[in-house]
Amino acid sequence: MERIRNWLGGEPLLPIGVLAGLNLVDEFDRIAFATLTPEIRDAFDSNDATINTIATLAAVMILVTAGPVGRLADRMSRVVLTWFAAVLWGVASLLTGVVPTLALLLVVRIVSGIGRNANEIIHPGLISDLYPQRLHPRAFLVHRLANPIAQGSGIIAGLLGGSVGWEWTFVILSIPTFFLAILLVRIEEPRRRGVGEERREIGMLAAVRELRHVPSLRRFWVTAFFLAAAAVGIFQLISVYFVEIFGFGPVVRGFTQSLVGLGWVGGIVIGARAVDGRTDAESAGRLATVCSRGFGVIALGALGLAAAPVAWMALVTTTIMASGNGVWQAPYFSAVGRIAPPGLSGQAYASATLFYAVGALFSIPLFILGDQVSYRLAFVAVAGLAVVATLLARSVAPLIRAALAAAVPE
Repeated sequence: MERIRNWLGGEPLLPIGVLAGLNLVDEFDRIAFATLTPEIRDAFDSNDATINTIATLAAVMILVTAGPVGRLADRMSRVVLTWFAAVLWGVASLLTGVVPTLALLLVVRIVSGIGRNANEIIHPGLISDLYPQRLHPRAFLVHRLANPIAQGSGIIAGLLGGSVGWEWTFVILSIPTFFLAILLVRIEEPRRRGVGEERREIGMLAAVRELRHVPSLRRFWVTAFFLAAAAVGIFQLISVYFVEIFGFGPVVRGFTQSLVGLGWVGGIVIGARAVDGRTDAESAGRLATVCSRGFGVIALGALGLAAAPVAWMALVTTTIMASGNGVWQAPYFSAVGRIAPPGLSGQAYASATLFYAVGALFSIPLFILGDQVSYRLAFVAVAGLAVVATLLARSVAPLIRAALAAAVPE
């Protein structure tokens, strides 16, 4: 434990541990839904496109709530907001296994999506202020590792789904959330970096107008749109792809999700190490460059998956594709935290997340394409979207370098 604390520069472990834990249990819920999609589909006598669309609509609740949540994060206690969000998605996860109709399933998944806003909007700004700038890549490494580590819950979800049913699986996986909510109350709200005792009283629209004057942020917003269309499509299509192409059952699909997690872990570690300790303006552009490389790996993996003639090749290319989705995360969250205007980090993360949510809507045609035409062709489309994100992210490098050129080091 002491070694971990030293690695984190002697900073306290509880805040990042609890926030990463909340990110982890949120992913338990999402991955269980993706792994058990065929069973949920059959239980409600539905089809692949409908169930995948419900999952996506839950994700894009950010469209409705991102702006208000970002504004609240810049004006209220982020620890309190995180607690409310955790309880909200914990209850929604539990109810997923209880509701009797497809309409109620849609409602509880939407509520779950609202609660998950905390991970992408509130947590990053909180982490940016809890830890020094030089440690941001390491802190975000820990926080974002929760996402791929949770892929291991694919095996748990598969085993539980096969033994106690998909309904009880969601009830069981919701329990850790409530324990972490209890630990959360021990974290103190940090002072906001660059802001005095008086917090900025600025409206949501005024904040957005100010953020629009940061060129690197604007470009990241567009990049997030194309990334989301690709990434959301990936994670919702994988399980059904392996059912339709190779006939995988729930346990083997859980193993597949774990391979996704393995590749994702490797990618996050690689991406974080590539930018670790870099705070000078000259190397700042590398944050965006590393992001672009991650997107490029996603494109290559998606093409490989589309063309894979046998199951083992499909599993290998799936792992490669997932690693690309890990590479960009620590550099991206570090970059946004550094270039956001003082006192507006919540709105900065919310704005990028909003574009991500809009892009996620464009993954719905991918589901229809896979369901009605070909899942292989759907992954070719994923690759094309990832290529666009790659080119856009590469163009952010000079913009972010310029934005940080005048920054004063900590």
